[in-house]
Amino acid sequence: LALHGLSSNSDAFLPVSIDGAHRALYGDDRSASASQNRKLFEGSAAVAFALESSSLFYRLRRDKPSASNNNHHANNPSGRRSRLGIQSGFYQGYSGNSGYEDDANDPFATASSLTYHEFLACARPSSDSRRSILEMDALIRPLSRPSPGGVGAGGGGVDIASLLAGSGGAMSQQLMQLSLAGLIGGNSSQDHFGELHERMMRGTTIEEMRLEQDRRRTRGRSSSSRNKGPGEWMEDSSTNVAGGGGILSSLSGNDIAFGRRTDHHHFALLTSLRPSATESRRSNSVQGSGSTGVASAYLRPMMESMGMKYRPEVSSGLVVRDSVAQLTGVCSYWGSVFAERRLQSSTTASGTGEAAVASEGKSTENQQQSETPTLSPTEIANHTPILSILGNSTRSYPRLNSISTGFVDALHSRSNKGYFSGDVMSGLIPEQDDCEEALEYCRELVDVYEPPLGSGLVVGEDANDEI
Repeated sequence: LALHGLSSNSDAFLPVSIDGAHRALYGDDRSASASQNRKLFEGSAAVAFALESSSLFYRLRRDKPSASNNNHHANNPSGRRSRLGIQSGFYQGYSGNSGYEDDANDPFATASSLTYHEFLACARPSSDSRRSILEMDALIRPLSRPSPGGVGAGGGGVDIASLLAGSGGAMSQQLMQLSLAGLIGGNSSQDHFGELHERMMRGTTIEEMRLEQDRRRTRGRSSSSRNKGPGEWMEDSSTNVAGGGGILSSLSGNDIAFGRRTDHHHFALLTSLRPSATESRRSNSVQGSGSTGVASAYLRPMMESMGMKYRPEVSSGLVVRDSVAQLTGVCSYWGSVFAERRLQSSTTASGTGEAAVASEGKSTENQQQSETPTLSPTEIANHTPILSILGNSTRSYPRLNSISTGFVDALHSRSNKGYFSGDVMSGLIPEQDDCEEALEYCRELVDVYEPPLGSGLVVGEDANDEI
């Protein structure tokens, strides 16, 4: 009844789990031992992080770029405070910042910001207005324990001169566009942003160019290409048992991952990112050298991952330069949220899919962790990115099917008839006809969010095949 009332009277409905948010912030171990009050206190902060990031699409200041601003951003892409990309039929060919050179060469449309109604239009594609159920996944902690000095993961840039030498001086149109966009070329040591950036770059066309460059240098003896394609980082970390590279955690109460994201239909994907303060500072320190800005460096692989891997009807990506440490100041309430987060140096937030060790191995691991110095809240906050993904997909099917099935059992159970009549007389629940109407609405939601046939994810699919 709550699902029917909320979803039928709202533009979009997003279920959020405080317990799921707490696990995303601290991991299963700390979440299991925390009190309910502590979970509510810290889990609410995790939800606030993700919602603040996702709502940036329509909260950005909508400035009209002047000629002076156009020239400034074209010559200094690292000075851009944010970048927003859109992929859909409606926005095809439109660029709100067409004066910016790096925008003009991107394979997706851009805008300074979205209005609230444009944001809802992206979250609810026009193919079916009933598809208003959203889900949220996020990365709201460092991928690995921060190390002194904040050395990021190596990625490697693409040497344009080397590629030209190997191709006889001819440059492809795609390579020219990437060079003009500032995504490749220059001193590769200045293009390293960190582990998150390296994860997002895996399988992208930019990385394939770098691997091709490495093969040319070593005459094909190394740098084998990854075959999974871009977007593996968008999977849930709980699906990494089979060797995946997902880094996200569900904030919508999906305790048991319902298959991999690639097994589902995606109607909309909206990804927003606040990079860590260390990566933002690294970008600012090389602004004068023509290096790629943090917003441009992340937006291209983000858009490529959504568009090529999951193919939603509408996808939008947003990267802002200001970090969560700058946003909160890491003081008062937020200082306590980031405090005492004992991240093990041998594990990552994304999960490795390895089996648990024996009890004696755990004692050794606990001893090593106890010897690791406790990081201050500021150090943790400076290395924490806020990556939030709002999705509208068939991943909502298991929850909707469970609610619908339970609703049928509750209405038609003989043992509940007496309670049902008493609750109706007391005004606690609607009349029988209203309940049946709500049940029909829930069944319609189950139908419109049914996963692809043959995926093995539809309840009763195997039985239907036998018939």
